[in-house]
Order: sequence, then C-alpha cells, then structure tokens
Amino acid sequence: MAKSLAIASLQILSLLLLASLGQSKKVFTNLTVYDHEFRSGDGQSIFPVAGLPNATWGFNQFGTVFVVDNTLTQSVSFKSALVGRSQGIAAVASLDNTNVELVITFLFTNGKYSGSTVEMKGIFIQSMGVNELAILGGTKQFRYATGYATFEVVSQVGDHLILKVNLYIRQDIPDDYPGIALH
Repeated sequence: MAKSLAIASLQILSLLLLASLGQSKKVFTNLTVYDHEFRSGDGQSIFPVAGLPNATWGFNQFGTVFVVDNTLTQSVSFKSALVGRSQGIAAVASLDNTNVELVITFLFTNGKYSGSTVEMKGIFIQSMGVNELAILGGTKQFRYATGYATFEVVSQVGDHLILKVNLYIRQDIPDDYPGIALH
C-alpha cells in the first residue's frame, strides 16, 4: 500500500513539474499609430518596382509590385511625434485589380519601443473601409508577438493617404526567458 502511494505521489509531482515548465506570461499591447503614404511628389513613399510587361504599373493593375517606406506618427497630423517607419512590399494580387497582398514591418524608432519591430501580412481590399492583417511576429519588445492589426483610411487628400492602424498584440513569453522587459 505504501509503495503504491509513493508511486502515485511521484507521478503527481512529475505532472506538476511538467505543467510548470510550459508556463508563460501573457502580455497584451494595444497601440494606435498613423501611417502616412505619399503616392507622388518629393516625399513619395511608395514606388512601383515591377509589373506585367506592356502594362501601365499602378494601384489598379494586376501584377504591379510596390516597395513601401511610409512614416508612422503618433496622431493623424504628419507633424505629430514620429513613431517609426512602415516598410515592406505590396502587390496587386487579384485579377480584378481590387486586392493588394501586403507584407509589412513596423519599425519603431522613437519611444519605449524604439528598435522593436512588428511583422504583418495579409490581403488589403482596396474598396473596404477597414482591413485586417495578421501579426506574425516581432523583435525586441515584441518577440513572440501574434495578433492582428486593423488599417482604416481616415484621410485622402490628393496623393497623401493617412491610415489609422490599431495593433492588437499578444505575446506568450516563457517564464524563463530573460530577453524581454515586460511593458
């Protein structure tokens, strides 16, 4: 009887030890930034770099590929505090010219997240008011990041497009991971 009780106790302790090894801290971060895209002029921040032969490359032409280097600010005003850069690749990916495949990195250059990145990917449907992209990962303060981001066009004056971006970031950080200061 005592022997079977000792074995059962060891099994329970083993299970508790294994369960504790898989523990993690869950960190949730919600950020709002404003993405300023200039489609022409001296401050142009999105450029077509490839496309179908014998076609006019553009936002409504299947196969056009763009590189992006937009400014991220704290508020809707371009003169508000700089948060970072939105850098990546966009391609008109649907035959009806309405959807853009977007692979984008937010590089934070100021504030408490300076030097950190958030990686996103998804389809941007040009006719929708609000689009959603998946957060696939991040670096520094955003290691282990998952979640989603919403992109909403809040202003378009000429070729200056302003998008409000809400980031909903979840991080499952292992208890024994020393590399992230919890925010």
